[in-house]
Amino acid sequence: MRLLPLLACAALLAAPVAGLCQDIPVVPAPPAAATTSAQTQAQAQAGLTLTFPGLKAHTGALQVAVYDNAQAWKGGKAVTSVTVPATEAEPSIRLDLPVGTYALRVFHDVDGDGRLGTNPFGLPVEPYGFSNDAKVNMGPPSFEAAAFTVAPGENAQALNLR
Repeated sequence: MRLLPLLACAALLAAPVAGLCQDIPVVPAPPAAATTSAQTQAQAQAGLTLTFPGLKAHTGALQVAVYDNAQAWKGGKAVTSVTVPATEAEPSIRLDLPVGTYALRVFHDVDGDGRLGTNPFGLPVEPYGFSNDAKVNMGPPSFEAAAFTVAPGENAQALNLR
């Protein structure tokens, strides 16, 4: 009888997990709007440093997708996506982004096959996570739960994978 709730949960998670992080398309960041002042352009761009503390394995790569709105988060294209080698003790990467609100989806592709590994019920078997350590509740968190602001200058996010 315990299997029934697990199957129901797996059925509800199967569709969202398929969109969780698999097949993150590599889409270049949109070009910044042309400005006449170097100062205005410097204010429009910001640096975002991502770190991944506490990785259990240092093989494969981390697949990161950056979204800038709720519509894209639900199944559209990422603003940008990057692959970060997971071989260092604490991998990190720096992204240049326009100032704004973003949310991140990440998974650790431990086996290097380019896909989020799942079990027969569709549940992830490779580590994954979201910005703000947003919690999963019957599918990926909402954009609002994972959203954070990238302000002018340098910004940082630590992504803890579960």
